[in-house]
Amino acid sequence: MANNTPEHVLKLARRRLVERHDQEQNQHDQNQHDQIERERSWRALFLGIVGVLVLGLLFIPGMPLEWKMYAIVHGICAQIHTISIGGLQFPLCARNSGIYISVVITTIYLWFRGHSCGGRLPPRPIVVLLGTFVLIMVGDGLNSMFLDLSGFSLYTPRNDVRTLTGMGMGISISLALTLMFNLALRKDVDRRQRLLTGWFDVGALLSLNFIILVAIYGSLSLMFWPLAVIAFLGITGTLYAVMLFVVAVLMGYRHAITSLRQLARPAVVALLPTLAMLAATSIWRFWLES
Repeated sequence: MANNTPEHVLKLARRRLVERHDQEQNQHDQNQHDQIERERSWRALFLGIVGVLVLGLLFIPGMPLEWKMYAIVHGICAQIHTISIGGLQFPLCARNSGIYISVVITTIYLWFRGHSCGGRLPPRPIVVLLGTFVLIMVGDGLNSMFLDLSGFSLYTPRNDVRTLTGMGMGISISLALTLMFNLALRKDVDRRQRLLTGWFDVGALLSLNFIILVAIYGSLSLMFWPLAVIAFLGITGTLYAVMLFVVAVLMGYRHAITSLRQLARPAVVALLPTLAMLAATSIWRFWLES
């Protein structure tokens, strides 16, 4: 009877709760360990594939590096109004060079400023300005297209203007992709943090882009390779980021990540459609031109 006293029953219940909690904690720790090991394997696979691709790009013989970059993005970039520095041609056209160099610069700037986890749009006046940037680029693009198609234009198109208006679009694209990624995939998204907090950020981004514009059209030959590589990585990286976003959502990563390293598995999977699209569109365009 003494063993059935309320005190004994309560003590036994507490012991069982502690044991169950310990078992659940051990199982949770084991699951986390297994997940870390799986992610480490996927990260190693991702780095291995990317390493092979980079080595192939650099060392496949028979053609210069700038032409290989040109050929890879040939299907997704107009490459009509090209720019050159030091006698070497950019892999992207003037407008796309501005867009995708700015995408990379803006993304790096957000990370540097600690805004990369932000979940809010910039203040309304800045959003209006960004929308104006988009409209200006569209207007300049239509003006250039009308001249190419019919010989009519409101003003004479220029490559430096194409690059400049593209840079405004690039800022907007980077902010849109970052916000979309954060709200859909991040578990630790900061919904109080704006991606751009004020006019200081706008001024800093415009200044960085203006410096790059001067480097391009000031014919600083030593800047060709850094800027050409940034432009190339910008356009291929943007395509890959969109593919990664879609794959991660489909694979159930919504509101689940706190570190980019956790996206190793979808990152590997997303390489396939990215490479397939680059190859298919490039081959198709070269075939049409032949």
